[in-house]
Amino acid sequence: MYEIKQDQTNPVNFFAGDFPIATEAGDVKSGETVRKYAPVIKTADGISEATADGLADLHGIAADDSTDGGVVCYLTGEFFADALILPDGVTVEALKPAFRKLGIFLK
Repeated sequence: MYEIKQDQTNPVNFFAGDFPIATEAGDVKSGETVRKYAPVIKTADGISEATADGLADLHGIAADDSTDGGVVCYLTGEFFADALILPDGVTVEALKPAFRKLGIFLK
């Protein structure tokens, strides 16, 4: 008659410290989707997930999945590297120095 459901949650520790966090909303590049906690780049066409070749245009980290053509990004802060969603070809080792220049620190 009645079933007992069991749910599990796996919390993700994303914030790694008390460094001030700044956010900004922006438009996503046409035809692109951005995943939560993915490093993003910003070009004249809009925001998209980072590529290994595009680290010079690194903008921040997506705070949530893109919706309705927009996304909110973390521009500064301390974050755990293992919680990032890394696009193909992008490594944490390549992101660390590029993010440091922006005020984003990976632990």
